[in-house]
Amino acid sequence: MKPTTPIKSPLLDTIRDVILVGITIVLIYWLLAPNNVQQFRPISLADLQGVWTTTHPRYQDRFLQFSTGTIAFGWGEAGAGAYAIDEFDSEPAENSTLVHIRYVDLAMTDYQLSFYYVDQSGGTIWMKNQKGVYWNRTSTEPTYDPPLR
Repeated sequence: MKPTTPIKSPLLDTIRDVILVGITIVLIYWLLAPNNVQQFRPISLADLQGVWTTTHPRYQDRFLQFSTGTIAFGWGEAGAGAYAIDEFDSEPAENSTLVHIRYVDLAMTDYQLSFYYVDQSGGTIWMKNQKGVYWNRTSTEPTYDPPLR
């Protein structure tokens, strides 16, 4: 019996070479590319604690304040009020954390507030429904004591 000679096919060699090059490129990228996936760390109310103010002209006399279990709003000449936080949640967002707060007044009326938060330069937040107004932490300790509403 005569040994058979394998048939050389340039098309099969080309396909094999393309597959090997593709696998090699994927492996090199996987091993050397920077890891752009950042680990999400949920934030807590303690991460937001303190007083937040803005330089936006419409809100210069206003403040937000987070303390243990409460959120307070300063309304300028209209005064200030504090509310009990009922639920607090955070989720990853593009280059920030999206925070959802459900708070209630003394009559147990529900209110909700959603905003984006970044923990750089002391912290910055901006409301989900109000682009262009940035609130910066001006104190890490609550300084106002408004009445519960």
